[in-house]
Amino acid sequence: MLFGLAFPPHSFHYLVWICLVPLFVALRQARWRTLLLAAWLWPTLAAYVIGDWLPPAIATYFEQPSWVGFAFFFFVTTTMAFPYYGFAFWAYGAAEKRFRGALPWIAACAWVACELGRGRLFTGTPFFIGNPWGLIGYTLVDVVPLLQIASLGGIYAVSFCIVAANATIAECLRRKRSLLALALGAVPVAASFGFGYYELAHADPSTDSATSLIVVQANLGAESGWRRENYGENLEAYLKQTHLALENANASLVIWPESAMTFFPADEPQYLQAIASVLKTRETELLAGAPYELRGDFFNSMYLLSSAAEIKARYDKEYLVPFAEYIPFAEFDLIRRRFDRVRVFSSGDPSDPLPTMIGRAGIVTCNESMLPEVVADRVTRGAEFLINPSNDTWIPHKKFAEQQFDIATIRAVEQRRYLVRASTTGPSAIVDPWGRVLKRTQTFTQEVLRGEVRALNTTTFYNRYGDAFAIGCFLCTLAALLMPVRRDASPLPEMRVPPPSIQSRSL
Repeated sequence: MLFGLAFPPHSFHYLVWICLVPLFVALRQARWRTLLLAAWLWPTLAAYVIGDWLPPAIATYFEQPSWVGFAFFFFVTTTMAFPYYGFAFWAYGAAEKRFRGALPWIAACAWVACELGRGRLFTGTPFFIGNPWGLIGYTLVDVVPLLQIASLGGIYAVSFCIVAANATIAECLRRKRSLLALALGAVPVAASFGFGYYELAHADPSTDSATSLIVVQANLGAESGWRRENYGENLEAYLKQTHLALENANASLVIWPESAMTFFPADEPQYLQAIASVLKTRETELLAGAPYELRGDFFNSMYLLSSAAEIKARYDKEYLVPFAEYIPFAEFDLIRRRFDRVRVFSSGDPSDPLPTMIGRAGIVTCNESMLPEVVADRVTRGAEFLINPSNDTWIPHKKFAEQQFDIATIRAVEQRRYLVRASTTGPSAIVDPWGRVLKRTQTFTQEVLRGEVRALNTTTFYNRYGDAFAIGCFLCTLAALLMPVRRDASPLPEMRVPPPSIQSRSL
């Protein structure tokens, strides 16, 4: 419960420093059966406090009864959380018998190894088993100084600080002499804050090369999405808002969210001419989401359109959402939804950033912002700023929207890039390279966001070396498990007293 309340919409950030203490206390001296039970029970309950929106969303999306949504929820937590937390809890229980003062660091390493496995193992496979949702580090996205450590070790470095602090408190509650544990737990937190304040003090505030852009948040419901009877229906709403926005301000780029256009742009020259008539007033480019068809395969794409009605470039989404954008087990009627044909997508190939007028834009569509390695690949390929178009209409819940926004925000810090989020229902936002939200919209509102970004070319330690810190935590955990169990000192050997001599007996 404490863990879940630290996430949006409650965002009780202070709870994150104590939320794992009851767990660590419960795991002390626990037998392996208790560890396994905790490894299933804890993430299941924590996931429900964070994501109670998932079961009803699944039931509604697949047009199934409520029990199907809850069954899917338990399937996800069992397969995508239990194995990893089982490893972390077992490692903590084993390390407790081997270490004393250094236990907080071992606990933090094991937790980071767990989160790394959740996020990276099997990601990109046909079933997309990676599930990096609800990592504990995301609770401190608003604590900007501490967040800067993500430029070195990613979200996992933030998680390390939190878990080390929790394990330290658990040790202090247990032992009277825990100065070493207290020191080891305080070092990463203090060092991270020191590094963060230094980085913010040297952050470049210059706006000389900033370029203006506009994000249109139309807040259209899910019923206006892709259906045959709604072909092209969203276009008028987006054009009207774009026209009003460009009348009041100049902008080099206008951004519409994922799936904003419910038609095939290459097949609809009249629609493109309507778009061009609005963009020509300011010689502006448009980046907008729409489907793309190639030889019977459909792609979830983002189009870069010029003011002359030309398709300049296109990005096809690489990492799709299972059961939403494609069906892994389509032969089971229970999970099959009566999609129109274009609602089942194919994965796109890796591609270079889109060459917009304001710089090279690295596109991470919707859930792709959850994958740090995907965002890093965009920057490695030359992205000078990041764009996160998202279609959030299928989960109309503020808790989901705010959590997804926090996940995208930290990607800006990891890569030191401006990030623009364009959501169908919000929040849409502009985040600077240090994780500071410059402008944002509210959820479930119809708004136009105006702001500026800068094209940057610097690279961070995290971009160059990836998850080296998290992998190091995993290796440290393995090394700790391979160390021999610390045994108590053996008793003194029995002393043999020689029998008394005849003289001593007579005395």
